[in-house]
Amino acid sequence: MALVLLLLAALCVPAIVVEVTAGGEQPACRVWLRDVSTLTVSYVHSVERTPVRESYSVSVTGIRLREVRWQSFGYGLPDEYDDFEDGFYVKSEDVGLGRRLDYWFMPLNDARIAVGAHTVFEGLDEPARVSIRVRLVPLFVAVQG
Repeated sequence: MALVLLLLAALCVPAIVVEVTAGGEQPACRVWLRDVSTLTVSYVHSVERTPVRESYSVSVTGIRLREVRWQSFGYGLPDEYDDFEDGFYVKSEDVGLGRRLDYWFMPLNDARIAVGAHTVFEGLDEPARVSIRVRLVPLFVAVQG
C-alpha cells in the first residue's frame, strides 16, 4: 500500500510543459521540458508575404525572444537588423516575454511551431488564435502529452 501511495505522490510532482493551443481550450500538443529548450515559430507574414522565423528559449522561468529572421521590410516587420545571413535579415534579442505567446494565424500564414528539433504544430484549416504557454502540470499529465 505504501508503494502505491509513493507512486501516486511521484506522479503528482509538478513538471514544466510547453502547450500549444489552436482555436480551443484543449492543447493541440504538450511537450515536457526537462531543461531549457528552444521554441521556433515560423510563418509567412500576412501583409508583406515574407517568411518570418522567431526563435525563443523556453524554461521554467518562461519564454525569452532570442532572434527574429525575415526577408523583406514593410508593415509589421522590424526596420532594424544586426546581420544578413542566407537571404534573411537577422535581429538578435534577449527579451523576457512571460509564460504565454498569442498569435492570430490564418491558413495563408503556413504557421509551424517547433520545440527543439521536433515540429509540434503545422498550419490551420481556418483562422484561429494560437497560444503557446509554459506551465506547470502534474508529472502524469506531462508524460501523457
